[in-house]
Amino acid sequence: MKKTAWLLPFLFAVPLLAVTPFFWETRTNDDFRKGTFSNLSLTSEDRLVLAPRFESVFNTDQPFVWSAAADSKGNVYLGTGHEGKVYRVDSSGKGTLVADLPELDVFAIAIDSKDAVYAATSPDGKVYKIEPGGQPQVFFNPDDKYIWSLVFDKQGRLIVATGDKGIIYRVGPDGRGQPFYDTDETHVISLAVDKDGNIIAGGDPKGYLYRISPEGKAFVLYDSGMREVHAVTVAPDGTIYAAVVSSRPGLSPNSVPIPVPDSPPGGGEGGVTVTLAAESPAAQSLDVVVSPDSSPTISPSSTPSSANSKGAAQSAILEVLPNGIVNTIWRSSSEMVYSLLPRGNGLLFSTGTKGRIYSFQKPRYTTLLVESTEEHTTSLIQVANRVYAASANAGKLFTLGDVLATSGSYESKVQDTDAISTWGKVSWKSENPQLIQVFTRSGNTSSPDKTWSEWTRVEGDGSTNSPKARFFQWRAVLRSDSGRTPSLGAVTVPYLQQNFRPEISSLDVLPFGVALIKVQALTSTGAPAGPQDAATTRATARAGLPGLIKQPPRRALQKGSQSFQWVALDKNEDALQYDLYYRGEADRNWVLLKKNIEDTFYTINSDTLPDGTYIVRLVASDALSNTPENAQTAEMESRPFTVDNTPPTVVMKQEGLTGGRVRIAIDAADLTSTLNQAEISVDAGEFRAVFPRDGIADSKNESFAWQSETLPQGEHVIAFRIYDQNDNVGLGKLVVRIP
Repeated sequence: MKKTAWLLPFLFAVPLLAVTPFFWETRTNDDFRKGTFSNLSLTSEDRLVLAPRFESVFNTDQPFVWSAAADSKGNVYLGTGHEGKVYRVDSSGKGTLVADLPELDVFAIAIDSKDAVYAATSPDGKVYKIEPGGQPQVFFNPDDKYIWSLVFDKQGRLIVATGDKGIIYRVGPDGRGQPFYDTDETHVISLAVDKDGNIIAGGDPKGYLYRISPEGKAFVLYDSGMREVHAVTVAPDGTIYAAVVSSRPGLSPNSVPIPVPDSPPGGGEGGVTVTLAAESPAAQSLDVVVSPDSSPTISPSSTPSSANSKGAAQSAILEVLPNGIVNTIWRSSSEMVYSLLPRGNGLLFSTGTKGRIYSFQKPRYTTLLVESTEEHTTSLIQVANRVYAASANAGKLFTLGDVLATSGSYESKVQDTDAISTWGKVSWKSENPQLIQVFTRSGNTSSPDKTWSEWTRVEGDGSTNSPKARFFQWRAVLRSDSGRTPSLGAVTVPYLQQNFRPEISSLDVLPFGVALIKVQALTSTGAPAGPQDAATTRATARAGLPGLIKQPPRRALQKGSQSFQWVALDKNEDALQYDLYYRGEADRNWVLLKKNIEDTFYTINSDTLPDGTYIVRLVASDALSNTPENAQTAEMESRPFTVDNTPPTVVMKQEGLTGGRVRIAIDAADLTSTLNQAEISVDAGEFRAVFPRDGIADSKNESFAWQSETLPQGEHVIAFRIYDQNDNVGLGKLVVRIP
């Protein structure tokens, strides 16, 4: 292990007993919205109830329905993409193709008082007029690439919102149009008319919400701080609702490259890219690339859908009260709002996540009414007392009824328990529980497939027969009976992870003579920590509070010390204890050195062991956190190390004397360790290094030949010392006489 690892404080792994189960709860609105709904609603009180009937009326067989409007007879007209078709659907659900326009997409439809249909197309934006029973004729052809929205003002003039110049046109009954207001935006995406005849408009990319008088005088009601005002509507009481987004959903300027070249290299018309934004920050957007001379192709974008400056996609609904006060009534970072429809004293709105439709009721109650079978619910319109919803992927028309469905189901998200787990008794809160059935299934793949277990009904006591596995899912089925309807909330699934074997990642033998001294742990505030019982430790962990900060041991030089240090972990975060054993390198039997060590280091006094080469074995156990039959252990052996407390032996002999220079032969030996450093001194002078005859000290026996400088007459003391690897020093002295 790197030396720096021992210099840093680290957090205690807070031990949660492996015999203590985890509890997966689906309790809040956010929890439930992660699942899948079928004929069920999610109330603002976090309860599942039977939803209004949501039924398919007509399938256009087109990928997208971009726009919808109804005439006075209750017929619904649908503008689709990417073949530029317009359909009429009568009250019985019978659909008829009424126009096949040359442009690719019909992004807006409006119907006048005589039931003439006006269909706006893109790119190369045009407005077509379709008289009842007649053929489509070009009604208005501005010099603009896109037409995003149409609405009639109080005088019956057609208001046309365009891009990529951000101009709003006003067109008379004769088809003659003039610029009504230049917003200085790149695109005008949404239009509505208030009770005073003002035009309410939403722009892109400034994200302004405009109020424009019949005389063309504009006032910004609100700067949303978002990229685009995607939809606007005016309630009967004068309240304006606006859907604003930071990264644009489909039907918006982000859907197309701007500008689109009229003549790309190679000739031919330029293509258009329509993006249905991903509804999850982690998901990818869906690019629909349309070329006039080829069929549409759909492919994942290389990057996630664009986001605001903070990096997360945002969608919100603003409420602009008649007195000008603006409130945010709904916000999401995972769902994009497509359409708004005032209803009663509230609002219906649809999103692009699983085609969901929500109901907002004042003051602040929001219910997830239904979840569509299609990915995007792009339009909501009301015809008499009937609400229609149009979709994309695929392009269909649905009705939202006033009568509740007789049954519905909900599938939870897939829960990853991070280990093979055993399931406890499922519990839930409900009304009329006899009308609710709960099922479970499990598997070892992150997405349910044919390898998963079958759905198994939960027994009356909450027990489930789903087999042990890593992933788990529950499903609830609600049914009405004789006027009684059920509701379901707060589902809890206990699970017990398998007990993982501890893992020892390193076992280090420190240099001989280094002792490790325990340092008191600190609390999260830096104060010394006192004893902490297991219950307090577990409660601290469950509360998400910081645990104790364990300090690394302090190192100190201490002759004869031999220290060991290790790193171990447990995936269950069980408390670990360690047993340390040793044996001689040539022995077979292990001898217990120390049992039940709670620290991750240990120091011995090597004097307690005979000189020799040894190996230690560390055994880590999670028995403190488990029953004896479930406890697991892990083992690791160290590298060999030497215990040597005996100094080398030294033999010195004078071999000759010439001209005052003495020659000395020295033999040094150690029974256990390699010799590694030798020094010699004359007459108590400074010790100087001396090397063996072979030039390197690398064995237990070394021979030296040393010759002094010229020495004066008299006696002289030659001292020699040599160290072994454990810093034991062997000494020798020799007295020589110079005549």
